[in-house]
Amino acid sequence: MAVSEEERDDFIHLDEEKEGNREGTSNYFFKKIGEAVPLKPLDSNFDLKSPPAQPLAVSERFGLIFVAHSDGFCVARTKDVIESATEIGEKGNGSSIQELSLVDVSIGRVYILALSTDSTMIAASVGGEIYFFSVNSLLLKVYFYFYKLAS
Repeated sequence: MAVSEEERDDFIHLDEEKEGNREGTSNYFFKKIGEAVPLKPLDSNFDLKSPPAQPLAVSERFGLIFVAHSDGFCVARTKDVIESATEIGEKGNGSSIQELSLVDVSIGRVYILALSTDSTMIAASVGGEIYFFSVNSLLLKVYFYFYKLAS
């Protein structure tokens, strides 16, 4: 497919790549906010030889994050976690994700967390089983899975 001169100006040319100070742009950029937020107040006891494959899911629709830990997963409001990260950065201490969580679901060692495209369901893989939870029910602190698929 041929590209016109006008269209070429819309591309990012790698030979023009620069590192250093941020330059003004109308595109997105990412900036670290605060410091890392611990999963639990104490050690999360992940097996470093086989950590979870997908331990984080984010729901933009509900403003939530779902984070796997050694015994299950936590559901916390994204803004609360960002506030804690900022507090840790500024003061040196803040709340863990477990302390901020709306719900802490204990179902065993979660390997994968996956959110449905419409953010209404979260699936958690534990061993050879997949548990499905309604996000609305988790917000109401009713955290019984409504379907379990076993291999």
